[in-house]
Amino acid sequence: MRKGRGGRRPDPAVDEAIRRATAELLPERGFDLTFDEVARHAGVGRTSVFRRYATKQELILAAAEQITIDRIEVPDTGTLLGDLTLAVRAVHGVFAEPATQALARHALVAALREQAGAVIIRTLLDRRLELVTALLERAVERGELSGTGRARLVTDLLSGMLMARLAAGQPLPEEQECDALAAAMATAAAA
Repeated sequence: MRKGRGGRRPDPAVDEAIRRATAELLPERGFDLTFDEVARHAGVGRTSVFRRYATKQELILAAAEQITIDRIEVPDTGTLLGDLTLAVRAVHGVFAEPATQALARHALVAALREQAGAVIIRTLLDRRLELVTALLERAVERGELSGTGRARLVTDLLSGMLMARLAAGQPLPEEQECDALAAAMATAAAA
């Protein structure tokens, strides 16, 4: 989020109202939502939204991060497989929610229709890559891996499966499939 331009400090309650309004509107409206809709839903003036976010892309990205990646903590179980298993379960827990699934579908459509949508998807996937890289770095420190060179492949296994299931309207994996995916990710990391 951008900081206010000079003058008094932005009100955190207004910041939160804008983020919450955007998060609530995104699953229904997708990337077609407007600053006016967000302002009305948040109960603030349109300029309050513009002071915090210069573009709709910035606004949507902040809300999308809050809905998805910001809710996923990097686990530390002491083993790569344990960390990946908990991470996969956490990601799938977030994406099992109907509102998050709707947001993901809107993001896929927006990525195909326009460059701004692709930037948002890429940014969220880069954040997921950071999470996986942190897990792999910890495994390197423990001596389980020799390096993190396969971090993108490991991330793609998770993201690709997730997006494929959501795009096809298929159910997300159950716990056993999540565990099998985590094992495949661990194997890919060590390859």
